[in-house]
Amino acid sequence: MAIEDRRIQRTRQLLKQASIEVMQEKGFPATSIQEIAMRANVNRGTFYDHFADKYALLEVLIRDEFHHLVGAFPPAPRWDSGVLQQLIRLILENFRDVQRRCRPLGEIDPLTLRVIQEELALLLLSWLKEKRKRGAREAIPLQTAAGTMSWAILGAALQWSLEPDSVPAERMAHDILRLLLQGVGHLTDAPDQHKD
Repeated sequence: MAIEDRRIQRTRQLLKQASIEVMQEKGFPATSIQEIAMRANVNRGTFYDHFADKYALLEVLIRDEFHHLVGAFPPAPRWDSGVLQQLIRLILENFRDVQRRCRPLGEIDPLTLRVIQEELALLLLSWLKEKRKRGAREAIPLQTAAGTMSWAILGAALQWSLEPDSVPAERMAHDILRLLLQGVGHLTDAPDQHKD
C-alpha cells in the first residue's frame, strides 16, 4: 500500500473518530463540519476531500457499525436457517440496546434506518443467491425477497425493542425466522381455496 493511500485512510479514520466524539457530546443535528475538522486537526477542505457533507459521513459510520456488528458471521455460502436466526437475534438485541441508551427507536433517523436496511438486504441477497446456486426454487426476484425480508426483520426489531421483555429475543428471532421462511399460510385455519 502506498504511503499516500495510508495517509488518506488515516485522515479518513481521524475524521470518523472526531465525528463520533462530537456527535456523542452534541448530538448529530448540532454537530458541525468545522467542529469535526477541528477535532480531527484538519481543515474544512480536507473534510470535503473525504466526505460530501456530514450526512455522507454519518452514512459511512452507520455502514461501518453494521459491518462490525455482523462481522463474526460466516460467509453466505455457509449460511443455514440457524445462522439466519442468529442474525435476526443480533439485530433484535442491537435495536433493544440502542433503545435503552438513546432516543426511542420509533423516532429513528430515516437515514439510519435506510442504511441499515440496505446493508441487511445486501447481506440477505448474497445468502439467497447462494441458496439459488444450490438448486433452491426462485418464485420471485431475489432482490424483492431480500428487500422484503430486511424490512420485515427491521420492522419487527423496531416494534420488539419497545417492549423487549414481553418475548425473549431468542423466541422472537425464531418466530420471525419462521414467518420469513414459511410465510403466514400455516397460521390460517384452513388451506387457502380460491373460488371463482
